[in-house]
Order: sequence, then structure tokens, then C-alpha cells
Amino acid sequence: MGGPAIIDGKYHLYTDNFLPCKFMVNNVAYCSSENYFQCAKTTNAHDHEIVRRSGSGMDCWLAGAQIDLRPDWEQVKVREMYVGNKAKFEQNFDFGKQLVATTGLVVFGGSTSFWNKWNGLILERVRAELRQDQQIAEKIKQLMDKYEQTNVNKNINFTPLIAASRLQLFFKFISPFLRRL
Repeated sequence: MGGPAIIDGKYHLYTDNFLPCKFMVNNVAYCSSENYFQCAKTTNAHDHEIVRRSGSGMDCWLAGAQIDLRPDWEQVKVREMYVGNKAKFEQNFDFGKQLVATTGLVVFGGSTSFWNKWNGLILERVRAELRQDQQIAEKIKQLMDKYEQTNVNKNINFTPLIAASRLQLFFKFISPFLRRL
């Protein structure tokens, strides 16, 4: 979720993680960076394939919300989003060319503050790598490494929390409606 980034004062649709595009990671085909990211959460081949076949946008996001998370997910999720976006921009030449042509900060605003920050940094790292600007790429890599190091053993199984949130929504919005019937 989050939509396209604003760079140099303009929206750039090719930066949207839900945008359908084809690329491969480890000889497996994915249809968007979000599709790859949601698949990276899985703990088994069956769930991976269900999520992978679910589509590029909201359908894969929803499929990814239904599976058990891998035990180290909190630690590796930023890296996995980077892996998906790096593959997307390296294997879709036009997207990479457009990203390299930008100069400003990559700003996301349609997601959580966590992902707005990290998605921007991830694309700035990918852009720097495509430009072969090792100094910027290395600085962002160090931030990503620090995130991983500070989140070792901080993994939480969010599946019960998601279920509880849905139940809360039900009681807040649906239950009052049902009482009127």
C-alpha cells in the first residue's frame, strides 16, 4: 500500500509497489514488488505459491495478510522490500531509466510512517546503485543493516493481532448496524 512516490515535485507511477510488472528473483517470476514482498513473508512453498498467484496489488496484500509470518520477518522485511524493488528496477529498463533521471528525495505518503520512510530510502538506494553512486548506496545500506541488527529477536506473530483488529472493527462498525435490525 502507499501508491506512487513524489520525486522532484511530481508523482511517478512506476514507483508504486502495486504496479504490475514482471521480474525474477532466484528463478521465480513475480508480478510486482508488492507481490515479491508478500511472498517473502511466507514460511512454506504452498503459501508462497498462493500469494504469488494472487496478483500484483491489493489481492496479494490481502493474501499476504492471511499467512503465518516467517519467524525473522520483523528483522528482514526492509531488506526483502529492497530485494523486490531492486529486481523490479534492474529488470524493467524503462522504470530504471525514469528513476535514474530524477534528482530529488523520494517521498511516499500513502502508507504507514514506517513504510513511507523506508520505501523512500529503498528507492533512493536503488537509484544510487543504478547510477553506480556507491557513497549514497552504502549510506542507505548501513541504515538498513542497522535496522536489521536492532530488530534481531524482536519478531512478533502478527496473525492474532490482525484477527483481533478485524474483530474490533466488526464490533465497532457492524455490530451497531445489526442491533438496529
